[in-house]
Amino acid sequence: MSLVKSPAFRVFEFEAKLDDTFLDECAKGAIAPLETLNETPLTGWSSPRYLVDGEINADTCRAGKYVHLFVSTAQRRVPASLLAVYCRKTELEMMKEKGVSSLSRATVREIRESVRKQMLKRMPPSISGLEVAIDTDRSIVYTDAKTDKQVDAVSLAFHQAARSALVPLDPAGAALRRFGVQADSLAPAVFTPEDNGDFVVNDLGLDFLTWAVWRHDAGKTEFAGEGGKTVAFSVDGPVSLVLEAQGAHHIALREGAPLASPEFKSALLAGKKVASLRLGFTIGDDTWSGIVSGSTFTFSGVKPPATDSNRAEDATFAERMGRLQTWTDTFLSFFGAFLEVRTDEAAWRKELSAIRAWLPALKVRA
Repeated sequence: MSLVKSPAFRVFEFEAKLDDTFLDECAKGAIAPLETLNETPLTGWSSPRYLVDGEINADTCRAGKYVHLFVSTAQRRVPASLLAVYCRKTELEMMKEKGVSSLSRATVREIRESVRKQMLKRMPPSISGLEVAIDTDRSIVYTDAKTDKQVDAVSLAFHQAARSALVPLDPAGAALRRFGVQADSLAPAVFTPEDNGDFVVNDLGLDFLTWAVWRHDAGKTEFAGEGGKTVAFSVDGPVSLVLEAQGAHHIALREGAPLASPEFKSALLAGKKVASLRLGFTIGDDTWSGIVSGSTFTFSGVKPPATDSNRAEDATFAERMGRLQTWTDTFLSFFGAFLEVRTDEAAWRKELSAIRAWLPALKVRA
């Protein structure tokens, strides 16, 4: 379960207020018994007990204020290499029987489909699941669905059960829903001392991460988190940078001290912006860290403070999800601190001037 053991997730919001009838709707869309699996994949909700458990109710899927589910898929697949072997065997047998040295393309396609169907029945099922944790108090969804296809699968299943759409808290979504800022109303930010012409990455999330690196290097490492608590932040590698222009569009720096490397400085001077990095937060004695993707606000490798695992499974899950909630709230508070400057024209001009002066003087390690 990646949401609690090695957290990698995205965050979404929705408008509906869920009650226990939501679980009744999920139960209606539960994955069918594995024994019914044929050529058509099975897809549906399952409980966290195991990936094809269709018993969905408060006892199996409730953990405090969280509803814990999976969108599971079971299907049979024939490995391509194995299919090729049996197809070729069948082709050779047919050529020998007909006394010919080759077969038409149509015949080869027919053989492939016939062999695939025969073999499919003997293949063991492949089972996968997308984890979903729903904070019913705050109307927030945490899920390890990251690709567009995975997000579409979770969004469809959720909409069918809740009759409510999921809205991603990506840079544009978070800016609008949490802070009332229209991302597309902001002009592209140029951090380089010299104009790079038309080659400017216009991405609010990448601007935020690049700004965070400058702010940290400038010693401005604190901001006000939830409830006005002082939060200290840190930045570290691995780091990736991007600019879709001439030369390498994307570079990744991992070993050593990436943020103090000549390659990092050169990439920034060339107009690239930080696409992902490791971000850390310290609140009192507690420390969080995780890798942030700037374009989608996808989090991976998140390390929250330790929790007591010697408790009931649902209580442990709820506590760990509470830790991820704190991470998310703190991250969005930091993003809000950036937007406060970004949307103040005079303050942003001053900030840009400082960043453009900082970049050529950025100290690196040989």
